[in-house]
Amino acid sequence: MFCDFCRGLLAPILLAESEPLAAGGPLMREVFGNIPPASKLVFYLLALVSLATFGYGIYRRVRLWRMGRPVADRLEIAAVVNRWLRDVLFQRRIWGRGLASLAHVLLFGGFVVLLIGTTLIAVEHILAGAVGRPASDPIFHKGLYYAIYEVTLDAFGIFFLVGCTMFLVRRVRNPGSIGRNSTDYVVLVTLIVIGVTGYLLEGLRIIHAATPSPGVSFVGLLCARMFEAAGIDRAAAGLWHWSLWWLHAILALGFIAAMPYTRLLHALAGTLNLPAQTKQLGKLVPVTMEEVEETGLVGVGSLTDFSRRELMALDACVSCGRCEDACPAFEAGKPLSPRDVVQDLRGHMTLVGAGANGASLHGDVIEAETIWSCTTCTACIDVCPLGIRPMDYLTDMRRYLIGEGSLRGAPANSLQKSQRVGNPWGLPPEERFDWAEGLEVPTVAERPDFEVLYWVGCAASYDRRVRNIARSVVRLLQAAEVNFAVLGNEERCTGESARRMGDEFLFQELAMQNVETLAQHNVRKIVAHCPHCLNSLRHDYPQMGGNFEVIHHSQLLRELVDAGRLPLVDEGTPADAAAREAVTFHDPCYLARVGGTTEEPRELVQLAVGGANANATTITEMPRNRRQTACCGGGGGRMWFDDAVDERVGQSRVAEALATGADTVAVSCPFCLIMLSDGVKAQDAQTQVRDIAEMLADRLPQETSDTGAK
Repeated sequence: MFCDFCRGLLAPILLAESEPLAAGGPLMREVFGNIPPASKLVFYLLALVSLATFGYGIYRRVRLWRMGRPVADRLEIAAVVNRWLRDVLFQRRIWGRGLASLAHVLLFGGFVVLLIGTTLIAVEHILAGAVGRPASDPIFHKGLYYAIYEVTLDAFGIFFLVGCTMFLVRRVRNPGSIGRNSTDYVVLVTLIVIGVTGYLLEGLRIIHAATPSPGVSFVGLLCARMFEAAGIDRAAAGLWHWSLWWLHAILALGFIAAMPYTRLLHALAGTLNLPAQTKQLGKLVPVTMEEVEETGLVGVGSLTDFSRRELMALDACVSCGRCEDACPAFEAGKPLSPRDVVQDLRGHMTLVGAGANGASLHGDVIEAETIWSCTTCTACIDVCPLGIRPMDYLTDMRRYLIGEGSLRGAPANSLQKSQRVGNPWGLPPEERFDWAEGLEVPTVAERPDFEVLYWVGCAASYDRRVRNIARSVVRLLQAAEVNFAVLGNEERCTGESARRMGDEFLFQELAMQNVETLAQHNVRKIVAHCPHCLNSLRHDYPQMGGNFEVIHHSQLLRELVDAGRLPLVDEGTPADAAAREAVTFHDPCYLARVGGTTEEPRELVQLAVGGANANATTITEMPRNRRQTACCGGGGGRMWFDDAVDERVGQSRVAEALATGADTVAVSCPFCLIMLSDGVKAQDAQTQVRDIAEMLADRLPQETSDTGAK
């Protein structure tokens, strides 16, 4: 019936003793129990093949990563360890997506504990072999340790199976944002079978070895009772155990071998990528003229122009779709899916590594329209559980397109105007201070001993609607007797839009002019009402040698309120909460998500609407708020694109705001004020869009003669 080889494998099982071990024996489990020497030898050979296949797969991917540019910055060990513990081991970035997050934590936690358990078994086996201990006398895999080990692994094995099953059900239901691949189903089913066969093996082992105190393996005991009820005795359990052990072993070794060739690679690449992410939201890597002279290139023109870390991050993507769900451009119907950008780049990397490099990165792999659709709102980066930065790939490719002169029309004109006259509106620099007409606004030349510099920005300087924000801020600062000044006509655009549109050297030109001006006037602390200016001054300017304390006007105004320095009045405030103005608040991306400022603006809105009864005032929140805010569509240079209002990114945000039924949409960003105002007008709605400074200034005791353009 059996060949000689099979008889050798089966002999110890077929000749097993018919009597069980005496009850009350040592609490332990023999490693490779019931597995004959010939089977162990075959297992060792297959394990070597599996590890070799795994190693070769990793080598192939590392070779692809090394096609990129070396990364100059060094990683700090303490920071790497902290990020690894926080983001890899404790899965901090996974939470926030309901059952999907729970499924991942269960699968990951179960997998890690089972891997540790398997590793401990291997250590026991190797150590015992090294000192010549028989398998029936383990070194440490016995007693109390064994009891804790079995209970822990049984529990986490359940977590693992529940997580796998949840993921399988989720993919079968076929939600649109999840990338789908036939191998995903194979992998999940394989993991489930590995987990189930592990429990079945445990039950068969309990029967065959008459394991003392089998209750510590509570799932295994349940399986053992199931087998006994089916009439399986000790001899049959031995044969079934050996057969099922081989199925379990082959699947496990196959899983190891397949990891670098399936989406499972994300677990390895992500483990490397997450601790290596040193960039804060809102930061971009500068390009130096020395680099351009050395490479003859600005930005990314081909795959090999990305850094090695960026190429490694491509393999971390599991195509979960979080970035796509959060992307305002994708929501608006623009040809941009951050997930597809990463997956297309990864596929291109694989083809380039295989020598099939005929396709061009620009045009064939990623189209220009896709690149220009991004608003740089950072949502894709913020929500990615593996720390991938789709926005950075796009801004790097934008730099190349700018260098090639590929940008045309209104956005290109805005860059030319910024270079020519220092603002994207293209209006004369000598008119920059016209917004302050009729107000006694001190300049740095007139008040050299100022404590705070108020950065007005281009929008409030040149846009007739937005300039009322600056006038309101000035009225509030004067009422609080803040020692402030402005640059007046010396101020230039920060270059924030230029940088995020890809014109790195225009940004650097503008930034260095501003840094020089700020240094001349000994500026130390800056307040800005524009989150884009704030982010540039806070994160971009240190790269140009300008280091300042930069705060948003909502933060300074909140401090002044708390200090009792703002003489606000409650006259005209309805006592009845139902009669008060209904208001909702829109969080700007660069203030809430990038800057982390969410509560100060809300507190000011409540104070402006409710007066003395501010604590009783309720802001009607939109579904997406605070860090999970939705973009207005004005960032990343999209402010300067001539899209029709109904085709702009951010129209869904307008609909959200109007759906609250609020009389006023409060904002704290001039771009948001412009974009949302245009959207509201297009809907023929009567809702006002106002900055928090305008609303708070209405509570000052004296009305100024100029209330700003209406």
